[in-house]
Amino acid sequence: MQEIDYSLVKKEKVEGDDFLFKVVTTASFIEITSDVYKKNLSLFYQDNPKLLEWLEHTWEKEELQHGKALKKYVKVVWDKFDWEGGYEKFKNSYLPLCTLEEFQPTKAKEMLARMVVETGTSTFYKALSRYAKEKGEEVLAQIAQEISKEEVYHYEQFFKGFKYYNQQEQLPKNERIKVIYQRLKMVDSEDGRLAFKAILQEQGEEFNDQKFEEYKKELHRFAKKYYPYKMAIKMLLQPLELSKGVETTITPILRGALKLVGA
Repeated sequence: MQEIDYSLVKKEKVEGDDFLFKVVTTASFIEITSDVYKKNLSLFYQDNPKLLEWLEHTWEKEELQHGKALKKYVKVVWDKFDWEGGYEKFKNSYLPLCTLEEFQPTKAKEMLARMVVETGTSTFYKALSRYAKEKGEEVLAQIAQEISKEEVYHYEQFFKGFKYYNQQEQLPKNERIKVIYQRLKMVDSEDGRLAFKAILQEQGEEFNDQKFEEYKKELHRFAKKYYPYKMAIKMLLQPLELSKGVETTITPILRGALKLVGA
């Protein structure tokens, strides 16, 4: 955050963009709740001191910093919005859903699921950076680009964890594909919905399914133009360890799955 000069924000370029406001605010809510995710991961992987140290001293720290950087951006651009009030509403409804019961049944499978999550975040922020650049707002573009880079690093660390645990579990490729597809479907999950609802409530607006569906349509249009599909597919293919011929066959399927879940 020390490298970001918020005084250079071109507020006039983005303050009227309600879609961007909701996207950035939603991301800030979710990122800044990473301490809860870390606690659950630490419980699940308490057999691995090296991983626990990385989760506490690197992963959690960087994820929280992402949330703080985005929170500050929201406060600079959309200063009339009560971020704390909105976040409190989100947290009260979301935290009860963050349980170990949501995890995969084995350690290798959960590492694979975390790789899918990091694929989603790194590519989302890459798309957000492209969008911000097109609007002429370089500060947001820089924030999103830096977050994307760190999420790729997190992906690589979870990949190491997957390989470590998979030495014992030896997951067949069809099981790996199943975990990836299951986790992809969860991209369209409750956290985004609850964040959207909290934002509307804090603004004094009524939430309903139709409004959320309209917002999802905007997200789809955003993804169609800015989403780095090649990057996402490459990251999703890596743990499958497929031959080039099979990769060529499965790539269109993965691309279709990404579009199906809104990416």
